[in-house]
Amino acid sequence: MEAREAGAQDGRSSRGLRTRRRIVGHATLLMYEKGYSKTSVDEVIRAAGITKGSFYFHFPSKEDLGYAVIENAAAHITHRVRSAMEGEKTPRLRLTAALEEFQRIVAEADCCRGCILGNLALELSNQNEGFREKLSQAFRMMAEVIVEPLEEMKAGGELPEGLDPASFADFAISALEGGIMLSKVTRDPAPMLNSVALLLEHFMAPAAREKRKTAEGRTRTTRREDHVGRGL
Repeated sequence: MEAREAGAQDGRSSRGLRTRRRIVGHATLLMYEKGYSKTSVDEVIRAAGITKGSFYFHFPSKEDLGYAVIENAAAHITHRVRSAMEGEKTPRLRLTAALEEFQRIVAEADCCRGCILGNLALELSNQNEGFREKLSQAFRMMAEVIVEPLEEMKAGGELPEGLDPASFADFAISALEGGIMLSKVTRDPAPMLNSVALLLEHFMAPAAREKRKTAEGRTRTTRREDHVGRGL
């Protein structure tokens, strides 16, 4: 009897979890399209195909739903980025995979819509301390994905000793979000693509940078010798 009761409770728990995920999933899509303020609880209820009682069982308020949407979006983005990094053999390749996957996620959702986290940050971070903190945590999660390969690169001598991986990861996220925002307002993917390309260029392997500097030095030396030879 106890086993049957435990099984029934597990079934109810599983159904409840699926319902909660459905609510958050539909709310995420609606808030990405319309923003938090213009998305009503009734719209979410209709989209998820649930009753109002079921909604408020899982979320006491719209604010609680908003928190869950932010957590859901951040978890989805970081999971995809980490999955893209798996299998890459070097930290530089993992960093490249991470930045390109951030770009791909936004491009797939139509870059003219921006990043859902960036959109919500612009809309809510100055209005509600709870939202500001949740969004801050979300961006920290994204930055931490970039910190890991940067720390490996620094430990392997691929980055300057004075470079702070955490600060540079924050810079990378800022550059990405800035490029995404410009792509949204210009309706042109170029700013987003350029931000990723410039970040990757910055992380060229020192050997490649040294090779380029050596080649440039040889060119300058050759030119000087040519000038001397001509009596210039």
